[in-house]
Amino acid sequence: MEIRDTLRKAARSRTLAERTATVSATAMVGATFMPGLLRRKPIDQAIATGVSTTIAYGIANFTQSYINSIAAKLAPGHDKSSTDVRKYVSAIANTSAIVCGVAVSQGVRPVRGEPIKRAALRTGGSIVAATGVSGLAVTFIQGGVEAYERKSHRQLPAVAGLLTVGAGAVIAGTQIVRIKKQQPDAPPVVASLAQGAGVAVGVTVATHGVSFVSHTVANVIREHVTGLSAFAEPIGHATALGLLGVGVWAGLEGIYRQAEQGGTVIEQAYSEPPESSLVSGGGKSGIDWNSLSREGRRFVNMVLTPEEITAVTGQPAVDPIRAFVGLDSGPTVDSRVAMAMDELERLGAFERSIICVTSPTGTGYINYVLAETLEFATGGDCVTVGMQYSVRPSFLSLDRVALGREQNRALLTAIYGRLMGIPKSKRPKVVLFGESLGAHTLQDAFMHEGTAGFKRSKVSSALFVGTPAESKWADQWRLNPEVRDPDNEVVEVANIQEYEALGMKARDKIKYILLSHHDDPITKFEPQLIVQEPGWMQHGPERSPAIPPVTKWYPFTSFVSTIVDMKNAMDVKPGRFEGWGHDYRLDIPRFTLLAYGLEMPDDAYERMYRALEARELKWAENRLVSEQIAQAQEAINRQLSSWQVEPREVLAAFPSVKLPKSELVPVQG
Repeated sequence: MEIRDTLRKAARSRTLAERTATVSATAMVGATFMPGLLRRKPIDQAIATGVSTTIAYGIANFTQSYINSIAAKLAPGHDKSSTDVRKYVSAIANTSAIVCGVAVSQGVRPVRGEPIKRAALRTGGSIVAATGVSGLAVTFIQGGVEAYERKSHRQLPAVAGLLTVGAGAVIAGTQIVRIKKQQPDAPPVVASLAQGAGVAVGVTVATHGVSFVSHTVANVIREHVTGLSAFAEPIGHATALGLLGVGVWAGLEGIYRQAEQGGTVIEQAYSEPPESSLVSGGGKSGIDWNSLSREGRRFVNMVLTPEEITAVTGQPAVDPIRAFVGLDSGPTVDSRVAMAMDELERLGAFERSIICVTSPTGTGYINYVLAETLEFATGGDCVTVGMQYSVRPSFLSLDRVALGREQNRALLTAIYGRLMGIPKSKRPKVVLFGESLGAHTLQDAFMHEGTAGFKRSKVSSALFVGTPAESKWADQWRLNPEVRDPDNEVVEVANIQEYEALGMKARDKIKYILLSHHDDPITKFEPQLIVQEPGWMQHGPERSPAIPPVTKWYPFTSFVSTIVDMKNAMDVKPGRFEGWGHDYRLDIPRFTLLAYGLEMPDDAYERMYRALEARELKWAENRLVSEQIAQAQEAINRQLSSWQVEPREVLAAFPSVKLPKSELVPVQG
């Protein structure tokens, strides 16, 4: 009896909003299993399911509470009336919500390039209508169970709750079965649901913690600051959200510091300046080697030698030039641009045939495949220059986009001015390269100008790979190509097959190439996914071929799923070039030649391609071995020190072991 009474009390204590939210969250489980751009592991599916259903619960709970509040205003006191009256009022309120929601969602039709507010209004109408359907279903189920209880004189604790959850489970189960039929390689359902439940519990605990703080603060205000009682709830919510914001800010600051420390650390494999005198940090350079950051040191150290170029191409070669200005190389944009121009002059960049201006990714990474392909194809008669604007991974560097854009614009303006002082017949060709966030920051240096900006800056051609969806320049071009690209010089393709399918006449006009894989979530993710169906998910000509037919857009859920896809978009293996997701190493060699008008015999191209893979694997192995040796050296020295043994004395017995002098620290007796 005690257990039954407890169940009955728990069941009765759940509000209509909570029951509705439970149904909505349960029904949403099926949608989270819709395949996205990339295959998911069980843990990835669990994250998508857990986070999406938790969000669905919160939205439905809030929306149904709002519907109930309106009902209370229109029928005051109905909550104290008989059960039947309450059910009738609830049914009328939810039916009205369905009608209003459908009217808004159907009345505000999607328009290409529409403001986000318009999309939010339409999606809000859909959410209200869907919540109304769930609320109406819960009302009928609960009313039916209570009517049966009165008629049979039996108490059925928790039956209404089980039936409502069951209704949601049937919807989800039906959807999962349909998805599994069309996508047999979808993540395992049981494992994903179990892990997803854990994620949902974690998120729910966090939200309950915020609610607890909010209610506690509100109660304290009501008891001790009676003059502010009317504002107790808003103050409580503001306090809780403020504390949450402080916690998030502190966490991000910690992540930023850790990322920046990792981006500036000196790796063992690149602890010494480069041997080439024609790169930053080398013999002729005016830039401090220690200011180049981890990625800058990698970039200049990996420059090809004339011997390596000749061994592949069979043609004479010269030393290539690589210039890199680190974020720590100068305190301001102007100082770093001045340093870049001085460096280019010092290294003889304006005497070369081609200057490739690159914009690094967030960490400062410049794709080695691009730089090496350019050096192979030109016999070293080239310059690759880049300026760093962040030392964090790209997803943590979105606040640095404006800085990168400003730097790129200033550098290109300075280069243009220098070119005007060179006779036209002797000017080097200027080309652009940007990858991922680098493409974003380089493209947006020409925002609102379209291709006219490239021509103004004397940029002859450009290659952008993995352009993020947030790039304003690319977005403006896609929305209005006739204005932004009147001569049809820009093209966006996913691979070499699509490029070749354009036909010779169209290809002859192309100067600026956007290379964007169909399954690359970086090129498609944007905050608008929360409330707006993107073109790449619509059933039409813009739909991505990487999206299976069974997949459709859902508010919030598609946003979460795409974030999960982004996590898996760059799972690369050194020395094995692939062309999927956000990995463009397979495509870059061929598109570098096409974009910059360079030629190479087929046999030389094949040798180069194999050399590119081999070099990448070699450098990755060097980094790994150097790091492991450094860690081993540290452990050995630590142990020897505890024995009060001089490391040099012990190592003398092992002449085959060579340790850097910096690691041989004398032991203080």
